[in-house]
Amino acid sequence: MDETNALFVTIDRVIRLSRLKELEFIMSSDQTERVREIRAALRRLEPGAYLIGTGPSTVGIIALDDREIVLGRPPTVLEPPSESAPDYWATDTLYFVPREVSRRHARITMRDANGGSCHILLDLHSTCGTFVNDRQVDPDGSGIILKHGDVISLGPSRTSTYVYYEATAPADSNPS
Repeated sequence: MDETNALFVTIDRVIRLSRLKELEFIMSSDQTERVREIRAALRRLEPGAYLIGTGPSTVGIIALDDREIVLGRPPTVLEPPSESAPDYWATDTLYFVPREVSRRHARITMRDANGGSCHILLDLHSTCGTFVNDRQVDPDGSGIILKHGDVISLGPSRTSTYVYYEATAPADSNPS
């Protein structure tokens, strides 16, 4: 094996080991403690709607305070630059090529409804589909109204996932 191929094998090994270490960390920690940490973090949120990133490429909390956001991924080095970037990126390019997330994958739009508002998830004709609670969103349809606790997956593997979360209590009134 020449030096260049050895480097590629090293990159692959480091990618695999880092993912295994991440999984080992999660599996070796106490579920009660993990849930306590999640609860403490989410109780600090101001009232409103959020996407809670739950996949390895979607970690974080996204406030849905805009009328519309687009989820997607950055272009890989093998693709031409995008004319427009999504608002939030899922970095599912583990081996430098996309797996399931399209560059402009899905849109969440806030709409007025029944004296309040709701969030609607639309698939933007993504390559691998968008799913809510394992139900595929029709890219030609009117979207799916999101409800507290819905699991959103960018692609069928449930690797790039979010949970739709509605924080209702003021941040200071919820003790950890």
